[in-house]
Amino acid sequence: MATTNATISINSNIMSYPVSINKSMTMKKLASCHGLEETSGLNVKKFTASAAVKLVDNTEGTATKASKVYIRNTGSSKANFFYVAFANGAAASDSTETIGKLYGGDWMLVPWAATAATSHDIHVAPSTAEPMTIEWMVFVE
Repeated sequence: MATTNATISINSNIMSYPVSINKSMTMKKLASCHGLEETSGLNVKKFTASAAVKLVDNTEGTATKASKVYIRNTGSSKANFFYVAFANGAAASDSTETIGKLYGGDWMLVPWAATAATSHDIHVAPSTAEPMTIEWMVFVE
């Protein structure tokens, strides 16, 4: 039986009292106690132009099943970033469904509804033509 766990630890002193959040979850099949059993494998892409590309295609998952997507900007620049967006062939920076920006070292792990609509494809676009690298993995049933 496959088991995939995700863990996050957040510690902060930006408020008048310290905050400490430590959470973990087991990625499970929809309405099940069994873990997700498939993955796209860890993918890496180096960008040398600022053009948007489709990172995750909606056919990699199934709308009626559980899916999660991990994406990380492997760089260290705090000025350059990747736009991450749901798009239908549009540049991620122009999308009305921008998820966010991943600056150097930033990452995200999100649940994903892999419907048949191409509007659920995940696109990325670097903010610069300078070399940048992104890594991603899709977890599915």
